[in-house]
Amino acid sequence: MPDRFGPRGVVAVLIPVQNANMQPEYALMRPEGISNQMYRFDISAHDKAPEAVLRVVPDTLLCWPDVIIGGNSLEMGAWSNAQQAEYRTAFEGRANGVPVVLATDATAAALRTIGARRIAVLSPMSPEHSERVKSYYTDQGFEMPYGTSLMVEKSEDLINMTADDAIAAFERINTDDVDTLLHVGGGLGIVSHIEAIEARFGKPLVSVNAATYWYALRKIGMTDPMPGFGQLLMRTDVTE
Repeated sequence: MPDRFGPRGVVAVLIPVQNANMQPEYALMRPEGISNQMYRFDISAHDKAPEAVLRVVPDTLLCWPDVIIGGNSLEMGAWSNAQQAEYRTAFEGRANGVPVVLATDATAAALRTIGARRIAVLSPMSPEHSERVKSYYTDQGFEMPYGTSLMVEKSEDLINMTADDAIAAFERINTDDVDTLLHVGGGLGIVSHIEAIEARFGKPLVSVNAATYWYALRKIGMTDPMPGFGQLLMRTDVTE
């Protein structure tokens, strides 16, 4: 529900307590007239992250949001499209009719919107995460031949990763037969570098936090181009 600090809309965003990048990134992307309200959940037990998110969803209703974002990349875990559908239903049930956007769904919509076909993926923590991501999106019809990771052991250490670290990782998987780069794992903050990375590699980069916020704003009818964050955020259309 729009209020005096968010006359164009209120966006509730659920992010991990261990994450120091996501709140500043969402603030950086925030259009005039939108109020971002941040809510935290604990991912100390990574395999319990979905349940941790669901417990916090009802708290967001107290700020009268126009949309609720679940900001974590669930597809980095042992996750299937069937599980995502069940989880979306559970999330929506706790949202009491407020529109919801899950980062995993937003990433898929972003890839479809820019016409991605063959994709190279970077996840921040482990090669296993990248392999799971490849499996998840392959089941949605994308080709994902290449993946890499930054081998970060703890979520809270992602704040120390730099744009140069991400660029070096993309260098390892950028090949002529790839048309799109993908970054999952919102703890790796690179939204302010998307344009530079796209210019360097000559292809679009879908970065999860940018994709999720773009998708959420489009869901509530905001079609303003959002300059400064790469090709995707200039798109006003969405391919579901």
